[in-house]
Amino acid sequence: MSDYIILLPVYNNVDKFKRYTYKFVTKYRLQSKCVFLIQNEKDAKDYKESFPDINQQRTPAGYYQAMNYMTNKLPHGKKIVKIDDDFSSLKRLVGDKLVDVSDVNKLYIDIFDNLKKSKLSLAGFYPMLSAGYMKDRQAVTKDLRFIQGAMYCYINKGIKLHQNGKADYIFTIDNYKKDGGVIRYNHIGMGYKFEQGNEKASDLNSFLKNYSDYISKVIRHKGGTSSVLLKKNP
Repeated sequence: MSDYIILLPVYNNVDKFKRYTYKFVTKYRLQSKCVFLIQNEKDAKDYKESFPDINQQRTPAGYYQAMNYMTNKLPHGKKIVKIDDDFSSLKRLVGDKLVDVSDVNKLYIDIFDNLKKSKLSLAGFYPMLSAGYMKDRQAVTKDLRFIQGAMYCYINKGIKLHQNGKADYIFTIDNYKKDGGVIRYNHIGMGYKFEQGNEKASDLNSFLKNYSDYISKVIRHKGGTSSVLLKKNP
């Protein structure tokens, strides 16, 4: 048995967690590994009533504050999986098709073993479910590739999340800067509910100001959002 923990940052949306992430963790019987990050008394009551099989940890208010509180609280070197409340599936590329990962617990254990052997701290998955895109990529990479935050695995090295719409990019780069690489499993893709509205105009400007050496291209979308391509070997 591996000693990893699964952190579930949640806030005032029992129904969303029930529709998405809860189905995932129960499908793979991961509840005993899971801990809700609970920000207030109402959520403590509501999530306990709806999901008595998952433990809770009270944290300060705010998504980033809750995650950073756990970074401080958990031991240095702790193996952590973070899953947001809108996560639905992990699928593996087999030939030209995507199939459900059969044993997610074993996958996590293998990932943490790979991180340890590689002397790296952060691992993630292809940020969408697309066999066409995934099959054209190397199965596992250790250069600088974006680690999308719907779910990732990391070893606690004290690296904090920034309260910024580009937080996942920043966390990816900060881990790369510390270790010289991040692991991405490009033949395992994630299903999750993408929600817009988390990025302010100033977020991109701040990100570009501090991390321009790691950015290859910025694609600006209607509505003020943007996508970023990272330099694989900055």
